[in-house]
Amino acid sequence: MDLSTILMTVLMTAFIKLIIYHYRRLDLYRAGSKIPGLEPVLPIIGNAHLLFGETKNVFRKIIILLEKFKVSPVRAWLGHKLCIILFDPEQMKIVLHSPKTIERDELLRFFLPWLGTGLIAAPANKWKVHRKLIMPTFNRRVLEKFIDTINKQCEILVKIMEPEIDKDEFDIFNYISLCTIDIVCETVMGVPSNEQIKKNSAYPAAFEKIMKILYQRMIEVWLHPSVIFNATKLAKDQKECIKSLHKHTNDIIEKKLEQYSKKMNGNAVTQIGFQREAFLDSFTELLFEGTKITIEEFREEVENIMFAGYDTTTTVNSFVILMLAIFPKIQEKCYEELVEIFGDKINGERQIENEDLDRMKYLGRVIKETMRLFPITPLLIRQVNGDLDIGGGYTLPKGSTVFLAIWKLHRSAYIWDDPLCFNPDRFLPEQVAKRHPYAYMPFSAGPRNCIGLKYAMMSMKILLATLLRNYIFMKDKHVNIGDIEIKAEVFLKTIDPITIKMKRRTNTFEL
Repeated sequence: MDLSTILMTVLMTAFIKLIIYHYRRLDLYRAGSKIPGLEPVLPIIGNAHLLFGETKNVFRKIIILLEKFKVSPVRAWLGHKLCIILFDPEQMKIVLHSPKTIERDELLRFFLPWLGTGLIAAPANKWKVHRKLIMPTFNRRVLEKFIDTINKQCEILVKIMEPEIDKDEFDIFNYISLCTIDIVCETVMGVPSNEQIKKNSAYPAAFEKIMKILYQRMIEVWLHPSVIFNATKLAKDQKECIKSLHKHTNDIIEKKLEQYSKKMNGNAVTQIGFQREAFLDSFTELLFEGTKITIEEFREEVENIMFAGYDTTTTVNSFVILMLAIFPKIQEKCYEELVEIFGDKINGERQIENEDLDRMKYLGRVIKETMRLFPITPLLIRQVNGDLDIGGGYTLPKGSTVFLAIWKLHRSAYIWDDPLCFNPDRFLPEQVAKRHPYAYMPFSAGPRNCIGLKYAMMSMKILLATLLRNYIFMKDKHVNIGDIEIKAEVFLKTIDPITIKMKRRTNTFEL
């Protein structure tokens, strides 16, 4: 057989396979054509050309493209992938509760080398088992045990921030991030990491870098095939980041297992079982018993909880501090609430206790309003495994990917009066009752919602209240919310660092 015959055979085989591939997707194409969407759609890349440019500008382009659409669904083609974007709360409710959309989308496969199949990207069958194992450690009774730990780390944060008093604006994120690592490590694993004291942690930089890489790969369709991605510098950088992140996690796990082993040998395990002091103590027990979980699954879940708990709360806390600095009257009202709670012990003579958290109602509303304007996960992604009727004559076809546009939902003028106005009282009970229950979803919703919602709110309240009892936050000049430039690196970020000034609080109402 000569070369031309071989080449012709290869081309014919490829052509036939291509025809079969598209024939099997005819229903998908027909369903997609019935949904209004982005134009033009180009061969092979679909609408991906609309996102060309610097990665930091992609999310802004998505926002601008969606501004043309007043209602959802909206169709987009990302290469061969049919993407359907929703921002109607009723449609989103249907998706979040349907068994046909319980699976995470295949785009999350890019996270597997780092996170494995822990809770974030686990297939539904594994997710159900592991969520059931972890859920009891997030109940309120268990959470209360960690208040002292969070208080301790926040007090360290206050001391470490002292050199910034009366100085120029500085990047608040760096301080909050190290405190958050210490909080998550000690509460999740029961093992201190002391990153605030060491100040040389490689974790934040590795985390930031890998998130940029993963986001870039998700939006640049030509990087989806592993054979192409693995030939780029991005792949090499990703491996280095994962090595650093896994080392951090493995060091913590090693200390935890050693700690647990010593307790067992010291007869700390009684007939009523090991006294659980951290979220993953239940997993530690199962690992030592040799049932239900392997060491690799154990590491994956630690990595997943670090992923979900570190950057998210760090970013939200940074945004809240920015809002307090921009709106001094709101900051004053938060402090007045703390004075009511702590009285003459407002200056730190008494630590925050569990009962205090329920009384921080206005601070809670400030946090919620911040997450409305700056939802940490601006887009949620689900895989559609069966045709799903979302009402209005629209069906999400099997094989498509659905994007829930939390950002657009939270800033919709159809739902929120003057949506760019920072107004914590939107979250007064009587105001919440007027809105669709799915109009606000900073932690997702439905069966696969954020497992650590209560933990996140507790830790954020303690950190913010501790800082407010000690410092006043300011900006050199007022910033309009609409002028804050945003990007997405999976999680929401500002293009420029979040910078603030601060001074020591010397009396009750100094602003």
